[in-house]
Amino acid sequence: MQIEPGQELILEVLKPTLGGDGLARHEGMAVFVPGVVPGQRVLARVASVKARHAKAELLEVVEQSAEHVPPGCPHFGVCGGCDWLHMEYGRQLHWKRELVRETLRHIGGVDAVVAPTIASPVTRGYRNKMEFAFSPQAVMPKRTDDSSKNTFAVSTGPAIGMRPRNMANLTTPIRTCLLCPQEMVDVQDIVGRWAANSGLDAYDPNTGKGFWRHLVLRRGDDPNYLMACLITSHDPRGEDMGPRLAEHFVSHAPQVKTVVHEVRRGRSLVAQGERVISVTGPDELLYELGGMTLAISSRSFFQTNTHSADRLYEVVRDFAGLSGRETLWDLYSGVGALALYLARGASEVLGFEMEPAAVRNAEANAARNARSLPRTRCRFLAGDVARTIPRAISDNLTKKPDVIVADPPRAGMQPAIIARLLEIGAPKLILVSCNPATLARDVKSLSSLYVSGRIQPVDMFPHTSHIECVAELSSR
Repeated sequence: MQIEPGQELILEVLKPTLGGDGLARHEGMAVFVPGVVPGQRVLARVASVKARHAKAELLEVVEQSAEHVPPGCPHFGVCGGCDWLHMEYGRQLHWKRELVRETLRHIGGVDAVVAPTIASPVTRGYRNKMEFAFSPQAVMPKRTDDSSKNTFAVSTGPAIGMRPRNMANLTTPIRTCLLCPQEMVDVQDIVGRWAANSGLDAYDPNTGKGFWRHLVLRRGDDPNYLMACLITSHDPRGEDMGPRLAEHFVSHAPQVKTVVHEVRRGRSLVAQGERVISVTGPDELLYELGGMTLAISSRSFFQTNTHSADRLYEVVRDFAGLSGRETLWDLYSGVGALALYLARGASEVLGFEMEPAAVRNAEANAARNARSLPRTRCRFLAGDVARTIPRAISDNLTKKPDVIVADPPRAGMQPAIIARLLEIGAPKLILVSCNPATLARDVKSLSSLYVSGRIQPVDMFPHTSHIECVAELSSR
């Protein structure tokens, strides 16, 4: 019997998939259902049908699973954030390990032994960074007699909040979040009210018009110090919005010490501008990690869960097996956190990073922590990684590396960088990835020269389906 859109099915949820959806099967066809937990028996309506799979929306939980727990958040299922908040935490760790194993086998062709996922020491309020979006309309849960039914109401007018899944032109206002400090939620509400009275519209991705786009909040180790990054479209009426917002914070949110205003002209929904037009306050946040003091700026990447970052870096150090004599390269080195963490076990460290601001942070962090690195030479190069690697070799800036660590973005490594790694042939590669699919792809691309060793998932994102993983590769 062929599945048709609109058809209602009773389904047994078998397991989660990458991206968070649950996998069920109806007469042999895979059916993906968001918002479910393995072991549940659900009523779902088919939304779309492809040749080999279908997608369905949850209507009702017919029979509950032992893996289910109450989510404890009024915005769960709407805000697009923590898609596994209703799954028992031990089972989250189990499924993350299984997803890494399955993905490496199916995409990478590797039957790897994957270690149990290392738990995060903190599972609530762990995020040091939150991205909130503006939209011309808001979507909110519609009250019904059955709380398991996923129904919504849409209100018009500028709004700030989280983007619901598959609703790029909408946001849902939130008044609490279990994954970040409450003051971040409070500040986004203050900014939302202030923006609504500004006379400027929220950005609409459908038309490409509107001023207000994103608000990114970051917090260092000092709970009384927040940094606000405001991303807007270009509009002469809003060029002084950063200083004006900073002045508003003095009386309404004094914990916000820095306001950065960035402008984005493109239509992409990335929460970063192409140009910084103003910085009010110091562009620096401080973190303590692995016995080091690290400073980051507004445009620099840093681990969102610093509580788990120590555990992640310990795994990398263990896999690297440094003796103090090695030359180590760190690709996509960011603010230098991982490079400096490993530097105490190497004789020379060279970091490669695209973002100039991050390189400036890395150099400052190396100087700041110089006392703990008395015998290690640490340097960082700015520029496209694929182009910077051959320059480092031709200019004799470094010895041939004994160990290369790479922590690329979610998209994984570019083919040109894979080619460089195969040319160099370092004895050991350590890959750090937040996307098992691109990790598996990169492992496969390197398999002509490297064989996979230990694989260790580390939970950096509790209550979400996102997975961080470290892979050890050794030359054949």
